[in-house]
Amino acid sequence: MHIETANHEELRPFLTELFDTQHRQQFGEEVVIESEQELALCAKKEDQLLGGIIAKYQYQTLHVSMLAVDSQARQGGVGSALLQAMEELVFEKGVQTITLTTKDFQAVDFYLKNGYEKFAELEDVPMVGTTKYYFVKRRK
Repeated sequence: MHIETANHEELRPFLTELFDTQHRQQFGEEVVIESEQELALCAKKEDQLLGGIIAKYQYQTLHVSMLAVDSQARQGGVGSALLQAMEELVFEKGVQTITLTTKDFQAVDFYLKNGYEKFAELEDVPMVGTTKYYFVKRRK
């Protein structure tokens, strides 16, 4: 055996089949296996981008990978409006749980203010001197 770098497009089908087999063994053959779906929302004023959010969801969970608001538009409710629009959209699709991460120099208080619960933190991640926080929000 040896370990080598791999092509993402070649490796994904192999790994997907392994995960699908595990899923079927756990939940039965009749359960439909869902692939990840992407979601992207943006806030605009006229033609100018103010902010955006990118996330992926599968089954009943969505993970926000990026949410940012232009510095000129901060404190104007843009980020909260993006979160609220995303939540309404995905909760209607059956998502029950939203997860996301942020770092100590980013938006910890913002997510708390918007109803997200901090469930974990890792010091010195992704680099020494930084703390990464993990948040969750569940459908009410």
